[in-house]
Amino acid sequence: MNSQFEHFDTDRLNAISILEVAQRLGAQLKRTGVTYKTLCPWHEDHSPSLTLYNNGNENRCHCFSCGNGGSVIDLVMQHEGWSFAEACQWLSREFGIVSSSAGFKKYRPRPKPVVSNPKKDFTYIPTEMMNELVSAENSLCRCLMRIFHPEAVQWLCEEYQLGCYAMNGLEDYTVFPNIDRYGRVCNLKVQHYDTDPSSERFAHSDRNSCFWLGSIWRREGRLPADAEFCSNCLFGEHLLPRYPDSGVVLVESPKNALFGALAFQQLIWVATGNKGMLKREVLKPLQGRDVVVMPDCDAVGEWTESISKMADLANFTVSDFCQRMAPQGQPKFDIADYLQMIHSESLG
Repeated sequence: MNSQFEHFDTDRLNAISILEVAQRLGAQLKRTGVTYKTLCPWHEDHSPSLTLYNNGNENRCHCFSCGNGGSVIDLVMQHEGWSFAEACQWLSREFGIVSSSAGFKKYRPRPKPVVSNPKKDFTYIPTEMMNELVSAENSLCRCLMRIFHPEAVQWLCEEYQLGCYAMNGLEDYTVFPNIDRYGRVCNLKVQHYDTDPSSERFAHSDRNSCFWLGSIWRREGRLPADAEFCSNCLFGEHLLPRYPDSGVVLVESPKNALFGALAFQQLIWVATGNKGMLKREVLKPLQGRDVVVMPDCDAVGEWTESISKMADLANFTVSDFCQRMAPQGQPKFDIADYLQMIHSESLG
């Protein structure tokens, strides 16, 4: 790295509000819950797909369409087509940040992910089709808003790109996108949830309500008739490269991952989707991470045995928390049930 780059105070430059930087660059911002969206400068974007995060410790951007994004400096460089030095000079002048050669970090560009050619020609659902569905108006988010703060649920919706879909006479099916670590949409699972707080099945999915939009859209002609979809993808997998230093919790169902992510926001919660997906090829994106494996009450023994065969893949720790917390007679007890239980106890 050329020494001319060392005098920029990159910590302070990257701490400038990314929202204000985007506005000074002429970007039109659209608020979506606790985040904002604008046109992505990394690709030809006609519908705002670049999400700007400016809350808590987050001050960055990410595009769920092309997978690019980064810091304040990254945004300025890409938006204006400038070098690193030119972007830092502009930010320093615009925001009155004095340069100094002492004690500042050198800039290190983020490595671009390398997408290897899959063994099969899988069809990935266009991100534009997924983006059209993103909404917290779905049945599960409506349930979550009765337990957690609505703004937190809106944040969750943006993080996991949850959607809402109308089918079978209902307007609020919940869409769970399976987005891989490269930002490719592998498939979209849809389920409907009981939103009646007085019901014993509140926040539980309706029986026989699980569908896959890939298959539906294939039958409807919206996707190729011979399309094959990649199934080896964790729910929440796209968050792993975004938070490389965060601990991970692995659960079975996407609903459990969402409940956990709201209760313990410092961790990344991912889900296999079902017990049969606890396979090495599915868990490969977790390689080298610290992972707490939290099976449902009735799956502790089975998951412990399976994970023991993959100890070389990641630093796995299997937790029997759900088994220990389960009330008598509830063999299917999971982390979502536990969080609902303590919420009910706090109310009454």
